[in-house]
Amino acid sequence: MTHPRYAVLEVLLTGPDEPVPADRIPFWAVFEHESGDVRRVPGFWDGGDRYLARFAPEREGRWTWTTSSESAELAGATGSVNVVSPATAEYGPVRVAGTFHFAHADGTPFRPVGATVYNWLHQPEERFAATVDPLAEAGFNKLRFMVFPQAGGYVEHFPELLPFERGADGRYDVTRPVVTFFRRLDAAVVLLQSRGIQADVLIYNAYDNGRFGLDGLTDAEDAAYLRYLVARLSAYSNVWWSLCNEFDILDRPTARWDAAGELLAALDPHDHLRSIHNWVRMYDYNQPWVTHASLQLGQATEDFGRASLFRDAYLKPIVLDEIKYEGDVPERWGHLTARELVHQFWIATVSGCYASHGESFVLDGGSLHIVEGGLLQGESPERLGFLRQVLDEVDGAGLDPIDNWWDEGFVAGIPRQVYFQYLGRSAPASWTFRLPNTGMGIPLEVGDRFEVDVIDTWNMTVKTAEQAFELTDVQRNDAFAAGAEPVQLPGGEALALRIRRIRQSAAINAH
Repeated sequence: MTHPRYAVLEVLLTGPDEPVPADRIPFWAVFEHESGDVRRVPGFWDGGDRYLARFAPEREGRWTWTTSSESAELAGATGSVNVVSPATAEYGPVRVAGTFHFAHADGTPFRPVGATVYNWLHQPEERFAATVDPLAEAGFNKLRFMVFPQAGGYVEHFPELLPFERGADGRYDVTRPVVTFFRRLDAAVVLLQSRGIQADVLIYNAYDNGRFGLDGLTDAEDAAYLRYLVARLSAYSNVWWSLCNEFDILDRPTARWDAAGELLAALDPHDHLRSIHNWVRMYDYNQPWVTHASLQLGQATEDFGRASLFRDAYLKPIVLDEIKYEGDVPERWGHLTARELVHQFWIATVSGCYASHGESFVLDGGSLHIVEGGLLQGESPERLGFLRQVLDEVDGAGLDPIDNWWDEGFVAGIPRQVYFQYLGRSAPASWTFRLPNTGMGIPLEVGDRFEVDVIDTWNMTVKTAEQAFELTDVQRNDAFAAGAEPVQLPGGEALALRIRRIRQSAAINAH
């Protein structure tokens, strides 16, 4: 039997007719690679007498597996599989790369340009199905959505399908998951994967508002649910974990969140990205279980020099998952213009950070796209897709501030390779060549030659300046090309500059 690397491999077993309660692992499947690499994968109940373990191998070659369980029916199963290269483009799960950035398991860089539809999973089938294609076509490659349904403002649809059966006391019985619910969750993750979108799964719910009662689970019930969720979803390569959106809305001690995060890290055999999203109180993203910071701060990207401070504080990738939304609601979080949101994304970019989009135009039914999805209406998605194209052309882990101590141009890039300077919403009429130089990374040298691309961030054009620029003066903090004519710009437009070093071989080939 052959199986493609990174694809989900299912071990299907027939077990007890009386389901093993979901607050404990019904069986374990231990996978061993011919090199000696071992992965211990939790199984889960999938309805009736059906039990599954899901594993996504990241190494080619022969894997063998065996199961263990307190239940005789689930113990002692064995098998083997020969893992081969995937036939289609599949890069594996996304993890941290280069301290502040992301890459797939095979090393392919990943630059998140995220979207947000909190209640997507809980929509009627037609709207659920109609949401993903517009996101993919716009260029979004990550979607944040909640497992538990949302209540509160602008929520107009309340689902009947809920995650757990209820006990005799009327409370949810987390040992009895509703398999139909979780199969729909599986299908949602697979649908996103088919369109190249990472599934940023929001595990717990701060927006229940007493409507469903899912915010009233105990610590032990939270843990039981988490075990079941991780067992079901961990093998999908496009999964990211987020413990909660706006966690600090809930009146819970920090220690409870710490424990949940530590349990999540311990449970996941595929080591997916993990974070937690704040409302007004920052979480301690220095916690070892946290892989990246998922932040909300409305003012973080309104000006230069702010967002990059989080990099220094946490030494982890910074994803500004909520910087307010493009829309027309009166609330302060939901009426950015498209131009303003695109502007803030570019500030995030040259800060060495990433950001997520959301759309909050009031729909005919009274809801919002960030709540229920559907078609996109705003003008920012196309421009953010263009930004993603620009980022995907960067040959390296990602962009970092070149001189983090002080740089009047707030230039980011990869030293002596590529530089980006965002000139803001109203560019000057011309730009005189200047690059920051720093002892961090590879220093510039006299004689280095560069080409300059003028990027119109709104009109989505790239125009290369006719002249090349050769460094004549390299100082401790700055480098200049004396005698070069300034680059003429369409003044007043929202412009960025991409400054790329011309390699010597390329220069020779050009003559």
